Amino acid sequence: MLKLYDLSGKNDLRFSPPCWNVKLCLIQNNIEFITIPVKFTDKNKIAFSKQKLVPILDYKDGFVSDSWNIINWLNENYPEKKIFTNNTSRNFSYFLYHWTSRQLLPILFKIIAHDIPNILEGNDVEYYLKTREERIKGPITKFVPFISSSIEEFRKSIDPIRKIIINNGFISGEKPGVEDCIFFGNLKWVDVCSSCNLLEDEDPIYKWYNSLLKISNQ
Repeated sequence: MLKLYDLSGKNDLRFSPPCWNVKLCLIQNNIEFITIPVKFTDKNKIAFSKQKLVPILDYKDGFVSDSWNIINWLNENYPEKKIFTNNTSRNFSYFLYHWTSRQLLPILFKIIAHDIPNILEGNDVEYYLKTREERIKGPITKFVPFISSSIEEFRKSIDPIRKIIINNGFISGEKPGVEDCIFFGNLKWVDVCSSCNLLEDEDPIYKWYNSLLKISNQ
């Protein structure tokens, strides 16, 4: 069976956006797998991959890392599942992969950076604070005064996705697909790490998220 090395926090909480993207893709396509929890400081668990990031998918003859590489591996090795329905689906998914990681996640980090230590434990708290504060050149609380403006920025940034969902029901079309999986992890990250109101209840994206949340809990 496939093994997915998955970032884990306190009480086995799973919060990594790219890990959730892969997990939802696996669940959505009825591909059996188990997860191996990996904390920030559990680098020894993934030393076999010769890199330091999850997700990592371990299969019978090897492994593949990075969410985009994993999704492509699934597409190649489970052709009957049709992860990408066509080249347009692959190209749009590749856009979403880069857009979410480079444009959306940095905005979301500003919203929840100060909350993340609350879902960590042990040495992970110190690791998170040291690495993130070095990266942003200041305390993780530096973004707190700008949370409201960051939420507004995020809501405006995802308006194209909102319009697609209004027209189709899902990003992929009438039914959820890989494009929805790739976008899902962004909202799941905030959902499990923070109590902020990222989206208004009447937002079509909020309703879309809750429909995928039901799938992810299967």
